Amino acid sequence: MNRHEERKRFPLELRLAGSPTEPKRKTKMTNQHLDPVLEEHAKVLQHEPGYTVLRRVPEPYSQFPDDGVPPDSRCIAIVDLETTGLDAEKDSIIELALMLVWVDEEGEIISHFGPLSWLEDPGLELDPRITLVTGLANHHLVGKTINDISVEGLLSRADMFVAHNAQFEIDFLERRYRILEHAPWGCSLLDIDWLMAGFDARAQGHLLMQHSWFSDAHRAGPDVWSLFWLLSQRRKGLGADPERTHLQRLLEAIEKDSVVVQANRAPFSKKDLLKARGYRWNADARFWQKELDEELVAHEQAWFYCQGLPAPTLRPISAHQRHR
Repeated sequence: MNRHEERKRFPLELRLAGSPTEPKRKTKMTNQHLDPVLEEHAKVLQHEPGYTVLRRVPEPYSQFPDDGVPPDSRCIAIVDLETTGLDAEKDSIIELALMLVWVDEEGEIISHFGPLSWLEDPGLELDPRITLVTGLANHHLVGKTINDISVEGLLSRADMFVAHNAQFEIDFLERRYRILEHAPWGCSLLDIDWLMAGFDARAQGHLLMQHSWFSDAHRAGPDVWSLFWLLSQRRKGLGADPERTHLQRLLEAIEKDSVVVQANRAPFSKKDLLKARGYRWNADARFWQKELDEELVAHEQAWFYCQGLPAPTLRPISAHQRHR
């Protein structure tokens, strides 16, 4: 079966969805969903030093070719989960959401669809704290089941996958969907250097606000859409980092091989030094580690020497291994 025939077999709901747009034309994010009169007032306020203006992220919408056939280009799946807890071995998925994003050779967004979401009854009473975090209560889930055939059909279209804190999603999803084994993942929490992009935090809601947007997202579907909206924002970074979307920054990071620097022989007394340099504690292996681009490793080894630290262990890692 050739690529064109395969695309024609794409799920009917996807082939018919979305608002018309020409393929290969990059998506432009606008404020058209906002009240034009109030928007004029907001524009005045945002130039006043005593005010910060936040605009609500619009309701989800799709942009898709007129013929309903997906673009023949790189496809990215953005995913988010709500679960009964943090342990993938004993906890369960109670909501799964995903959307598909197509990009051109430069990583510019040319089409997008979704998000779609599914609920699932875990067969037990939810911890009240899960309801507070997710907004999902027991009565929302009774008798609900994730349609695995639909989910796998959509996931199979993607060339790579993105989540905010991808390790969490990977732990749950790879247990359920074998097609995701060894798939390349990008983590918008860790793979984008938000500091060099001009921002002082990595939490999704905080980053949105630093872009003058806000969302009431708690559920998986709105979270996916808010992450897409964040990644579609275009900014110039610090120094030589050119103006581009954050999704382009993320794609660049996904495609790079990197090295995990493991301070596995560092004494306990050096923990604050390592933490200040951006190392994170690996609770399972019980040492501090940080992932770096290959070209920065020699400089990091020199830093270990200057600090009187034992030489670190280096572990090369690819996009197919990252975040696992």
